[in-house]
Amino acid sequence: MVELTALIKSWFWFLKPSKVLFKGTGIYSNIKVTRRGDRTNLYTGKNYLQTSVDNTVKPYGSYSDWFLAAPWLSGKFDGKIDSLLVLGLAGGTIVKDFNRYYSINKIAAVEIDPLIIELGKKYFELNDSNLTTINADAGSYFSATSEIYDLIIMDIFKENVFDITCQSKGYFQELKKHLSAEGIVFINKLKSDPANIRLSADLKEIFKNVITLQIQDTLFFAATDSLSAPTTRNGVQDIFITASKFNPDLKYFNHINPRSIGIV
Repeated sequence: MVELTALIKSWFWFLKPSKVLFKGTGIYSNIKVTRRGDRTNLYTGKNYLQTSVDNTVKPYGSYSDWFLAAPWLSGKFDGKIDSLLVLGLAGGTIVKDFNRYYSINKIAAVEIDPLIIELGKKYFELNDSNLTTINADAGSYFSATSEIYDLIIMDIFKENVFDITCQSKGYFQELKKHLSAEGIVFINKLKSDPANIRLSADLKEIFKNVITLQIQDTLFFAATDSLSAPTTRNGVQDIFITASKFNPDLKYFNHINPRSIGIV
């Protein structure tokens, strides 16, 4: 009953009165932070909801909850990550969720807008001891660093448009140089984006294994050279069964429709 109450709460948060905490202008668009009940929201541009955080609600299978699936798709995940890179920080949902459920040694988060970084620290509690925020353009970040990562998550949107400078074949060839031997890159795209066809082909040329997950209106791409990565739908499902047992809050992994899984 408690779990059902929390789920209903997560569905109807928008019916509560909203309080504006901040309104201002970033380098690309207007930015607004609001609070409704226990939920803090970050809006950009023409009221586009960029981040929505309520730490009292457990993950239940929304598209944003599926970022937590990323490390499992390497096939050799034990709940620990030495080095995580997040491209596109926004309000830091990914950072908070990964620190909540996994053991992360260090996290680097790249965000192009310094105002977003400031608001994240002030309103979204982005002061985790293992987090380093980097004010930089994700499109040129890899040419300025020598760091190696076990997991790279790409959530790079300007409103609802994926950053076009971060999806070329050359970009992913450079990105791969910054992945560990069994590292994985996990990319959030809208499933309706026509560029996904080209992206799928490019990733397959660069990486040994490419997996897609269609979750609601989102198409996630997972690419890795890990020899342990699943190569069939059944293999992906088996990994998610294992993951769902790792923590009871991740049981939604076990409910994925097999037809939502793609092997490129």
